[in-house]
Amino acid sequence: MMDPSTPSLYQRMGGHDRLAAFIEDLMPRLTADPTLWVYWKGKSHDSFRKEKQLLLEFLCTALGGPGSYTGRDMKSSHAGLGITEAEWNIFAGHAVAALDACGFRDPEKGEFLACATSLMADIVEVPKG
Repeated sequence: MMDPSTPSLYQRMGGHDRLAAFIEDLMPRLTADPTLWVYWKGKSHDSFRKEKQLLLEFLCTALGGPGSYTGRDMKSSHAGLGITEAEWNIFAGHAVAALDACGFRDPEKGEFLACATSLMADIVEVPKG
């Protein structure tokens, strides 16, 4: 259990507005990537806006902030997409670039990336056969 006197990663990363800025930097990187763009092909502007809002809710909640996440769990959200480890690594590179662009410090970046990596098994699908 975390010591309640210790600031959460959410707090140390600057809270809601800093995480929103991170998402605003990250999403164009992902959607412009020649490999990853396909995961957003055919999304309406409204669907894309809702997806960014759910990501923000997820991050705020997962990193110890207030609010609640109303979306599906990571496994359900990504099942059937066939996301590969190579695609995960591309995503991770973009996440690092966005964290850097937003000025996050190394300790928080490392902790954030460790949290993201803990979800990898629910997102990446191992090919069958």
